[in-house]
Amino acid sequence: MSILDFLTAINGIGQLWATDGQFLGLLSSERNDLNSINNPYGIYGSQNGLYSIRNSHGIYGGQYGLYSPYNAYCHNPPIIFYVGQPAIIVTKNVYAQTNGLTRVDPDLLLGVYAQNGCIIAGLSASVVTTGQADVAQAQLEALTRASQANTDMIIMAGQFTSALFH
Repeated sequence: MSILDFLTAINGIGQLWATDGQFLGLLSSERNDLNSINNPYGIYGSQNGLYSIRNSHGIYGGQYGLYSPYNAYCHNPPIIFYVGQPAIIVTKNVYAQTNGLTRVDPDLLLGVYAQNGCIIAGLSASVVTTGQADVAQAQLEALTRASQANTDMIIMAGQFTSALFH
């Protein structure tokens, strides 16, 4: 499974945590969810949010932030958790210790959820504006089937990861 497939599959489920224990948001494409990293007005998704990795002046998003994925020298970048287990390190630091976890660029992470939000909004708009409910429904069903297959694979990967840490 690719990193993009994994991030898509954990949409609305995965969580971003700083290594100091601070919750940094829900990995969600939902722009209206107060906890979403994709909410441009929320504390986890806005450019001014205290706990947002988008805040270029904050400790969690700034170029020099102690826990920021955008700090190219950060030794303590945020971690994506899935089903209570660490899954991915989010950082621009190519030398960061990952302890076997996959590393992802923060711009890619944010882009995935922004793109998924646009796709979902586009599907909703097409139903309203063109009346092609059958087409949109088929697309949503295909996305649901793909998401379920990805979820099944992620559960197996989580069990494997869990076995590595115990």
